[in-house]
Amino acid sequence: MTTERSLTDAERTVLRAVMDRLVPPVDDLPGAGTMGLVDPVEAMARAHPPFHSALLALLGGLPAAAFAALAGGDQDKALSRFEMAHPAVFSAALELVYLAYYADPRVGRRIGWRTGPLQPGGFALPLFDEAILEKARQRQPFWRRAPD
Repeated sequence: MTTERSLTDAERTVLRAVMDRLVPPVDDLPGAGTMGLVDPVEAMARAHPPFHSALLALLGGLPAAAFAALAGGDQDKALSRFEMAHPAVFSAALELVYLAYYADPRVGRRIGWRTGPLQPGGFALPLFDEAILEKARQRQPFWRRAPD
């Protein structure tokens, strides 16, 4: 685990609002921030320094009190300005939010993703026919034995 610093309460408030703008609500599924994904985003960021740097840069580029007070459309404009000025940082922060969002089981259920092992409930496989090995069994070994 890395020793990257934790987000401040003000940063967490802005992050929640940012996440709701990046991944807004869909039908009965709330936006990414309202879903309570700030903690997973922060945990992933702290574990991966490039994500942590991008997240801090994004939050530092959006003044906390001013951003939180903006209406949704104005928040979108502020995010667009940041993206235009810092495309790589914005892309990394967006990826981080997407990783947390799509890892959430509620999202998986909403979009119909199946999770878990592919077998036994996965793809149907035909029974293995050992007859296909017969030719190989008839061949003489072409390797040499390793010394004991």
